[in-house]
Amino acid sequence: MALLAAFFLIGCAKRDLDGDMQPTIATQRFDGTMPVPGAVAADHPLASEAGASVLRAGGNAVDAAIAAALASGVVQPSGSGLGGGGFALVVPAQGEPNVLDFREVAPSAASMESFAAQGSSTRGGLAVAVPSEGIGLAELHRMYGRASLATIAAPAIRLAEEGFPTGEHLARSLEESPDMRALFLTGNRRPGLAEALRAWVDTVGEAFRSGWVAEDLVSTVQAQGGVLSLDDIRNYKVKLRKPLVSSYGRRTVLTMPPPSSGGVALLQVLGVAGPEASLHCEVEATKHAMADRAAFGGDPDFASVDVARLLDPRYLGAITADCGPQTFPPEHYAPAPPPVDDHGTLHISAIDAEGVAVALTTTINTSFGSHVIAGRSGIVLNNQMDDFATRLGAPNAFGLVQGAQNAVAPGKRPLSSMTPTIVLDAQGEPEIAVGASGGPFIITATTAVLRSILDDGASASEAVSRPRWHHQWMPNAAIVEAGFAGAEGLRAAGHDVRTIEKPFSSVQVVVARGAQFDAASDPRKGGEPAFSR
Repeated sequence: MALLAAFFLIGCAKRDLDGDMQPTIATQRFDGTMPVPGAVAADHPLASEAGASVLRAGGNAVDAAIAAALASGVVQPSGSGLGGGGFALVVPAQGEPNVLDFREVAPSAASMESFAAQGSSTRGGLAVAVPSEGIGLAELHRMYGRASLATIAAPAIRLAEEGFPTGEHLARSLEESPDMRALFLTGNRRPGLAEALRAWVDTVGEAFRSGWVAEDLVSTVQAQGGVLSLDDIRNYKVKLRKPLVSSYGRRTVLTMPPPSSGGVALLQVLGVAGPEASLHCEVEATKHAMADRAAFGGDPDFASVDVARLLDPRYLGAITADCGPQTFPPEHYAPAPPPVDDHGTLHISAIDAEGVAVALTTTINTSFGSHVIAGRSGIVLNNQMDDFATRLGAPNAFGLVQGAQNAVAPGKRPLSSMTPTIVLDAQGEPEIAVGASGGPFIITATTAVLRSILDDGASASEAVSRPRWHHQWMPNAAIVEAGFAGAEGLRAAGHDVRTIEKPFSSVQVVVARGAQFDAASDPRKGGEPAFSR
């Protein structure tokens, strides 16, 4: 089995080839006054360049990722922004890897009864969970950043004040949601957001917890019938978690623990379907992983998520036994319903020459979230409540039905597919930072790109450009992009194969090979990576 059984729910230091714990030693140091070689891959060229400019100013990969996230919220507001939340997986130059969980939580007054009306979890004030990105990015900087917040936010502020060209993805998003044109003044200027970003800098993020920005968000949500309160934001806590850690050959894979299901699913697939596995076997492993996601995924502070059992070699071996000539009906994998989608998402990958690596995924859930725009700041509010099982037995915005493990509860984090992942090479140095947007497609897309690089030796650009497939157990269909070469083989194994024309995911990846950086932003969303020099 390609994925070895030694996975841990604790942090790891760098390891030698025998697995002994070794101190992390950076081979090159920078003092914050000179450019730091590195690469940033976001899903918009201006966001990638924002991150690279911070590296040129002497910041590290964490600073660069934050800058790219802030800029993305300006130029790609359908996918993320300060009205949402996310996860950041960080490998520092020294010390243990960590995950910062700044996922939104349900307001204290939220309940299942609140969502009796159809559509109440997708549009309007009730759909809004506690906005936490501004708080989370400030904490990420406090723990790992080096550049000043003013330097980090400067590109985003400039874009919000001066405007920017309308890219293809934004144009398409506005065609589908013309009401969101209200976000922009002439030239795509967003002066209210520029003011909010300045407040984030001046107050070290506190304006988003107890200042005028928080008041703006709360008053807007309440005016739209929501239950968000200032106490909900004031009491919000960023969770520090340890990544899931496993091995793939001589490499170490670090990925996202619950409340995301993505990391567990990725490790399950890698553990069952090694480099020599057939495509059919990989699809079977994915169907099992997605069924487990539905049955067992949830917020570990509210429900028991037995990660150890799901990654146990004996359990993975039983899944491997399913890699026969034919697929099975849905009830073979699990009786539970599948979980939620979250299309309004983006991912940023960054690695620098100091050995700092970041995989940062943020979201406002569906495209333009709740479609509620804060009055003064112009921040787009999330509709993350739809990631819960708001009405048991009823489909959500994407036609997916969810189980009671992911039911609404005050202060609870909804289940997610986000899969920020970092791979360490045989010497324990960051080699790959990768992640994606696209709801449950995140898991299969991230896995596909990772396998293309690790198993096939593909370049970053080639890996993200290859046509992809997706299966999420229910509906019981293998979805493939146009041009995917394995469709007929899947049909021969009994899979219902359906081709779609519209791309279903967007992956951003940075690969570090010594002092050289290979990076790619997924062409499906029109992104481009940027390099510090």
